[in-house]
Amino acid sequence: MAEFLSIDRVATRYSTTKHSVYRWMRDQRDFPVPIVLPSGLKRWSVAELAAWESRNRADADFNA
Repeated sequence: MAEFLSIDRVATRYSTTKHSVYRWMRDQRDFPVPIVLPSGLKRWSVAELAAWESRNRADADFNA
């Protein structure tokens, strides 16, 4: 079963603030798009976040 994280958990995962997560959503086209629940809450797929991490790690290694 897929695992999803709240904005607070995403911010904690990356040791940052909720504001930074929203900025990533706005500025980084490859940052995972959250699903929006009927209540309006947003949830991010852990699998999509892990894939984003891998892509960014590969880009950082390439540009190093």
